[in-house]
Amino acid sequence: MDIPQIVYSDKYINLMVLLLGLVLVLYFLSRLSARKRVLTFGNFETLEKVLGKKMLPWSFFILLLRILAIIVVVLILSDVEVIQDGYIAKSDFVLAIDTSASMMTPDYEPTRLGLVKEALIDWIGKVEGTKIGLVTFSGRAYVKTKPTFDMEELAEQINNLHWEEPAGTAIGDAIVSSASILNGADISSRRNNTIILVTDGRNNAGVNISAALDSINESQIKILAIGVGSKTGIESEVPPELRALNATASEFPNLDTVMLKRIANETKGDYEIIDDEDSIKHAFETALEYRKVTKSLDKEMLLVLAVLLLADWAFEITKYRPIP
Repeated sequence: MDIPQIVYSDKYINLMVLLLGLVLVLYFLSRLSARKRVLTFGNFETLEKVLGKKMLPWSFFILLLRILAIIVVVLILSDVEVIQDGYIAKSDFVLAIDTSASMMTPDYEPTRLGLVKEALIDWIGKVEGTKIGLVTFSGRAYVKTKPTFDMEELAEQINNLHWEEPAGTAIGDAIVSSASILNGADISSRRNNTIILVTDGRNNAGVNISAALDSINESQIKILAIGVGSKTGIESEVPPELRALNATASEFPNLDTVMLKRIANETKGDYEIIDDEDSIKHAFETALEYRKVTKSLDKEMLLVLAVLLLADWAFEITKYRPIP
């Protein structure tokens, strides 16, 4: 990633020089006036001995605060921005995550579902200004979070994901439920809507794929279909917590890649397959665009300005205030 660049307008440089000059002139005039008043009504040298030699340095510190405040005000007017390479999203999303028993297979570390959760937490950290919802599915679909800007809430929901009953993989139900909360959300019509579907199996419960795709045709929702699997046959032992459910270990290839490609093609989306720990990162990044991203620093500089003004005010009402 390139080093971030800082850009700004220089049309207010003359204003900054004028204001800084004015601040300095007023400061030295006020110091001269204050000294004359002290000499008129008292002994300046004696007063300085009582107050100590720090009277002058503290006044310079207050001057520095005011100079910095002027600089920050001019920078705010100058539209300071940081430009750096980064990911942007031109779409709002719903994550549809398979939580059936097979996702607990430990052929990835710690499990397939665990790998997906880690990748999702990393992915949502790259997305700003985008609403993201969460749907899980096994033998039926569950809406966990409607599209939201609250990434902390979303991360908590992702971390809490685990296998769910009933048995089965209702991919059609997941598509319908995800489309429903996208269409029902208060989302700008200028943005695209995308479902990121993650599964390691095939649709064997609930609505069939054809009906699910027909139901979202008019919504123009794209689907990024991500298959969790391996290109080589791997037979894994069933985790102890699933043996009581009579779950069986999956043997790859068991992923319905034809179905996933169809889903991606009919919705003008994309199709990715996860066949190792590295490919999952690329799969989720497919939903984003990597390019130069511009960020305004106005909010940060307003916060700095507020701190400077509060510090100046604090010195004015404390013992460090220069005696007139």
